[in-house]
Amino acid sequence: MRFCFKSTLVFAILIGLSSAFAHRSPTRSESIVIFAPHPDDEVIGCAGIIMQALARGARVKVVDITSGDGFDAAAAGLTHKKVDEVGPDDFFALSRLRQTQSRNALEILGGKADDLIVLGYPDGDLGNLYDSTDEKVVRQQFTKKNETYALIQKDYHSSAHGEPGPYQRRSVLGDLVELLTALQPTEIYVTDETDGHVDHRAAFWFVRDAAQQVGYKGAIYTYLVHGLPAWPFPSGVTPNRPFQSRKVDGEVAPLGLPWPPPRRVPLTPEQAQRKLRSIQAHNITVAGMPDHQKEMESFVKSEEVFWTPLAASR
Repeated sequence: MRFCFKSTLVFAILIGLSSAFAHRSPTRSESIVIFAPHPDDEVIGCAGIIMQALARGARVKVVDITSGDGFDAAAAGLTHKKVDEVGPDDFFALSRLRQTQSRNALEILGGKADDLIVLGYPDGDLGNLYDSTDEKVVRQQFTKKNETYALIQKDYHSSAHGEPGPYQRRSVLGDLVELLTALQPTEIYVTDETDGHVDHRAAFWFVRDAAQQVGYKGAIYTYLVHGLPAWPFPSGVTPNRPFQSRKVDGEVAPLGLPWPPPRRVPLTPEQAQRKLRSIQAHNITVAGMPDHQKEMESFVKSEEVFWTPLAASR
């Protein structure tokens, strides 16, 4: 079904946003929207998709659902404090860094600053939001915030409605419904519901539900970031090798997903190197996280892999 806007003002704002989002060509028919639970997931899973789509002249939007403000070890490393000493201002500093890195990474891939949309919901609480009632307001334990924000640009809800959105289930879903209505994507990419991080699973559930509400008929592809057991394989930067599965205790890993994946998108050597640069733009070794950086760079392969979600999912 089509989403009913609450007022003609909101409708006008969204039409304006849709026009602004189509700055390259308002008549372009191919529209790709990539949903990232946190700043960096978009390039880990979809840097090649972004590059190739932009090269074809498609419109591409990256939507960071959270502000990336729930990583206590990174906040401590960034501010040179012990983990038990960090407070809200330290998490805001981390959030600003990660949002800036998302913008920089997107520009490396050929995008522009306004191709990034930040919803600004709480990192670490998307699962709680999905499982809560529509009326319950969640307060993020690290920032103490209970409403949307972004630090390098306006968060989406503030841009569209003139005020932040509360950390509520219905607010997340409403923002996603509005964006899908305005952007009219022909392809959607989002993290898989088998992902080991609850924010990534909840991102899938929210996007799936929003797509159902607007009667979306295009393609939905999922990508895996935190697979079980260790994913990806082989580890390390291997731009000349594809992703591989392996057997662990008699089961094919990554667990819960078919192998081979139903969609494998080849990357040229030059595209793989640009993907590496975009991931390195998310470098948080400044926050004392070299192992995390190495894991991110292991997604540089000769391809990107995607799955198609089952209609019978949660």
